[in-house]
Amino acid sequence: MAPGLFVNARTDTYWLGQGSYDETVRRLDGYVAAGADGVFVPGLRAPDTIRALVGAVDAPLNVLIAPDGPTVTELAGLGVARVSCGSLLYRAALTAAVGVLGAVAAAGPLPTDLLGYAEVAGR
Repeated sequence: MAPGLFVNARTDTYWLGQGSYDETVRRLDGYVAAGADGVFVPGLRAPDTIRALVGAVDAPLNVLIAPDGPTVTELAGLGVARVSCGSLLYRAALTAAVGVLGAVAAAGPLPTDLLGYAEVAGR
């Protein structure tokens, strides 16, 4: 009904810790059967489980990247088709802002490796 639309169906079984591998596959298979083009499983970090899901589900797998999980290169090697950042960029920016604010409040040294105005405008 909507040419060009990519439906990426999400299950939070690993994100919420409320499901097993079999339950995750059951849900993902149901989404694919209903017409989903891809499937998204945030909270998934174990390489063996990621590889198994890639092989078990007949749709591209999307995962949420995490500082304590596999890298983008490792995820690609496991067969992951799509990587999402979720709130990672926002939280990284907020962490940096809070750090600078703390340095200003403490009259401490400020970071010197900041992007300049021209670099920001050019991105």
